[in-house]
Amino acid sequence: MNTHSAVRPRITVDLLLQLFDLPVSFHRCLVPITGGVTAALMLSQAIWTTQELDPAWGGWFSKSQDQWTDDTGLSRWEQETARRALRNAGFMEERRAGMPSKLWYRVRPAQVWSALQDRAVGCDAEEG
Repeated sequence: MNTHSAVRPRITVDLLLQLFDLPVSFHRCLVPITGGVTAALMLSQAIWTTQELDPAWGGWFSKSQDQWTDDTGLSRWEQETARRALRNAGFMEERRAGMPSKLWYRVRPAQVWSALQDRAVGCDAEEG
């Protein structure tokens, strides 16, 4: 008798539904302008979060490192690298505020749109 079969959990529909909860998706068009999938994923999540905000917040939202991990699956180091890339590209702003201090983010949609337009023009020129 195989002893492994007695301890191996059965894969059930309930188990699969728990494992495959909500998928994480991102806008593929952001990869070339952000420099990689990680930054594109973080920016996509930030854009989605911004769309849910009360306009009175001026686009600012706070999200902890653990919340970013829950939302995207990104590790602390991946988040820091992505944040740096997004700040350097001018796609997101950050500030610390409050007591206790929290990190707040704001997407800069005009800069994202401009980069996407520049990329589209560059692609047209390459094809022509």
